[in-house]
Amino acid sequence: MIKVNDFKGSPIITEFAGVDLWRLSNPVYVEVLTNEGKLCYTMLAGFPTNMRSGSHLVDWLIPKFTGNNKYNLALLCHDFAYTQSKFQYNMLSRKLADELLRQMAILSGELGTFRAAIMHKALRVGGKWAYESENKGEYVGAEELMRFEWNSR
Repeated sequence: MIKVNDFKGSPIITEFAGVDLWRLSNPVYVEVLTNEGKLCYTMLAGFPTNMRSGSHLVDWLIPKFTGNNKYNLALLCHDFAYTQSKFQYNMLSRKLADELLRQMAILSGELGTFRAAIMHKALRVGGKWAYESENKGEYVGAEELMRFEWNSR
């Protein structure tokens, strides 16, 4: 199983783009160091994100967006993984994307293991539709704003 050892990235600056939608105002680069190599995500300015899907009723348990840039990077990488590439496939499997988010949320210090487990379970139960959705509406063109590399060991 993949293990996230650490991750880092650039500051996230967003602009409000509608209800539960933001667009990056700056390019964001994230490196995730794992036991299986380094994952490198690049999201260019304009990339759309909801930071965390779902009802605001659970914000107290699993925040949507916080002052913790590392946590926000974890959410942004997950949105990236759930966004289809220009070849109409996702760059990571849903299972891997959800597991990376769980581990990164813990490493960020924002969620403990219990809350991260709840978030992970919710994604496994209800995330299929979002993962398989085409880039429509506010997400049209998102695939042009994404770059990904996995430098395996």
